[in-house]
Amino acid sequence: MRRPAALLTGLLAPGLAALATLLGAPAAPRAAAPPTLAIDAAGSELRFTITRPGETIDGHAHEFTGEVAVDPARPGEGSSVVLRVRSASLETGNRMRDRKMRNTHLEVERFPEIVFSSTSIRLSADGEAEAAPGPLRPGEPRKALVEGVLALHGVERTILFPVAIRYDTGSLTAEGDVTLRLTDHAIPIPRFLWIVLDDEVKLHFRFEAGPRPGPGAAETETNRAP
Repeated sequence: MRRPAALLTGLLAPGLAALATLLGAPAAPRAAAPPTLAIDAAGSELRFTITRPGETIDGHAHEFTGEVAVDPARPGEGSSVVLRVRSASLETGNRMRDRKMRNTHLEVERFPEIVFSSTSIRLSADGEAEAAPGPLRPGEPRKALVEGVLALHGVERTILFPVAIRYDTGSLTAEGDVTLRLTDHAIPIPRFLWIVLDDEVKLHFRFEAGPRPGPGAAETETNRAP
């Protein structure tokens, strides 16, 4: 008959050995961060449309920056996008209207930037997220569902929208549409005389992203959208 101490040792030995092996094993290496591309404002566009009875008002932003992080081999892991828009750069081509939009509605002195930060980017097919997305191949059009937080006029809202993307070696193009409500961001609905504009604003974007400029690159007009 085995002694209690020997029996206890026999029972614990395999577990202790496994624990020692686990503690002595080197930590698994972290996955490398995906490459980051810079949004090229000169080759991109960010437009908005708002309607009022009998008229559609079109405008655009001409100063914005951003970054897209994506690993074409594993696009479902760690992809992200950040976009920063200078509020005072929004214009509609009418100076009086633009001044009222910036000062009364956007309050650009208090809120100089509009920022979107993604929380999830999932490649999709037929409107549904792919469970195991394949790699991005050069020239192949793909679709994605982008979810993130939009900080506009001091109010943060989560938005979700589809995006058409196209990857080429070292660059990425993304295009899509988003509909926002001004009242969701505590922005007063614009009124001109007796005419009231719609609460909805439709955004259309097309972004081109590529390698970051080298260190010490000077600020040029390429940092402005046309």
